[in-house]
Amino acid sequence: MKLETLKVLSDKEVREIHEASLEILTDSGVKIYNPRMLSFLKGKGLKVDMENQLVYFTRSSIENSLESIPETFEVFDREGEFAFVLGDGVSKVAAGHNAIFWVDTETGRTRYSTVADVGLFSRICEKLEYIHMIGIPVMPQDVKNPADSLIYGVKAVIENSRKPVFFSTDNEKINNQIIKMLGAAFKGDLKSKVYGITQFSPTSPLYWEERVINAIMDTVETNVPIAILPEPNAGVSAPFTLAGLITMNNAECLSGLVMTQMLNPGTKVLYANSWTVSEMRNAAALVGSTETTICRIAGAQLARFYHVPSHTTAPNSDNHAHDEQNAWEKTFSMFCSVGAGNDLIVNCGMFATGMTCSHEQLVMDEEISAMSKRIADGLVINDETIAVDLIKGIGPGSADDAYLTSGHTLKWLRSDEYLAARVSVREPRALWESSGSKDTYQIARDRVRQFSTQRPVPFDRGRAEKLNDIVNKFRSGGE
Repeated sequence: MKLETLKVLSDKEVREIHEASLEILTDSGVKIYNPRMLSFLKGKGLKVDMENQLVYFTRSSIENSLESIPETFEVFDREGEFAFVLGDGVSKVAAGHNAIFWVDTETGRTRYSTVADVGLFSRICEKLEYIHMIGIPVMPQDVKNPADSLIYGVKAVIENSRKPVFFSTDNEKINNQIIKMLGAAFKGDLKSKVYGITQFSPTSPLYWEERVINAIMDTVETNVPIAILPEPNAGVSAPFTLAGLITMNNAECLSGLVMTQMLNPGTKVLYANSWTVSEMRNAAALVGSTETTICRIAGAQLARFYHVPSHTTAPNSDNHAHDEQNAWEKTFSMFCSVGAGNDLIVNCGMFATGMTCSHEQLVMDEEISAMSKRIADGLVINDETIAVDLIKGIGPGSADDAYLTSGHTLKWLRSDEYLAARVSVREPRALWESSGSKDTYQIARDRVRQFSTQRPVPFDRGRAEKLNDIVNKFRSGGE
């Protein structure tokens, strides 16, 4: 039996948050700083205050839009091969995305990130079993024009890994260029198969900026799925209570989901959340706190209520070091995200409230992800695993090696019954000391050095040239 899905809301409480969200969207409305979208929604019969840039959704427009959202969709890798399904109840894990700083493997010091960091990060992701998708880990700071940094981050991911790509930007021109890049690199039809997912966020409380709406309107025409990810901050841009924070996130997310479906019914979307809570003593916005982890469970419940694939962020930590706080915040946030059944969980390799990455953190986070998924998978209970005949056959007080040498042990030793350690220390003290008494961070650093000698997976010249042409044309001012 698998681990029972984690819940923090009763069915009645889910319905109460839903009804409160509908009341907000119908009575208070949402500000949309985009005349084109306002005119479109007005043409669809919604009440629109053009002067104050407010749109008032109706219950029927929300409910009808939710019914048109696909409950699941397939995702493919760069070579056009099937990768996984989102929405099937099995959590998928993505690395990254959109930090600024990097912890250098050799010096241990935090520095500005580079395109080369992204390349190695992607090659490591390619080899890690429990990383299913790659978010752009950083906005690399060594590009000539900082505004183009995401373009070069995406290029480095595409060139160094076959795995699907997750990205986000509030700039419609950058978003459109990235979709062109995905189309050039993908060995398949981007219109019919999903290789990348883009993420867009409203601004709390309850408004959408013009460029983000332009990007949404452009993207729905491409078949690239959209994650609608509000980022309300408790006590700053949303109520301080967790129930109020969840309700704000839900209302904002619904507003985005509804717009995508009114633009193009059947558009693939994700119900996403990345709420923050405030440390009022120093004004810090926290993403690894106990409270944000509670919200991750609630978000998955609301997504299931709407029958929409879900996305959240984890494993998260607000600490600036690879230490015990980092480990416990990341473990709780990832385990609860997996245990709650979130479909896509993004942020492996990041810490310091999402501002910093390291290759070592990526390796350690993959093990946290593997452990979380193994716990969620639970136990296989049947005649063979209970092994009554084996226990009776060996009997009481048998030879010390009876179980060790049994065919049953050898068979299950080669199964996935036990999770193999990646960087965890599991040897006796004498062996640990003889191999240098290394902690998990040092072991992860050794693995990173091994990965750094590996070449990128092959990428044929024709697609590589198309990708370069798109980037060079954009850099020179073209579209």
